[in-house]
Amino acid sequence: MTKEKGKRIRLRDGRALGYAEFGDPGGRPVFYFHGFPGSRLEAQLGDGEASRSGVRLIAVDRPGFGLSDFQAGRRIVDWPDDVSALTD
Repeated sequence: MTKEKGKRIRLRDGRALGYAEFGDPGGRPVFYFHGFPGSRLEAQLGDGEASRSGVRLIAVDRPGFGLSDFQAGRRIVDWPDDVSALTD
């Protein structure tokens, strides 16, 4: 897959969610969630193996990191709603 620095989608609450894709664009989708500190760019380290394994690696920036907007009052239980926006 062509290396990309990232994309952004707009969430229902108006925030931007940043992500990047690596590996096989037609492969089985697998999400990568970085730790603290970190960003979607960590997943680029797995690009070669993901390509060889038929995996489409989707790396998402957590709120306030990388290309994702900060979320005031954020709770850990809010994260799945953000990620589900990418699956639609």
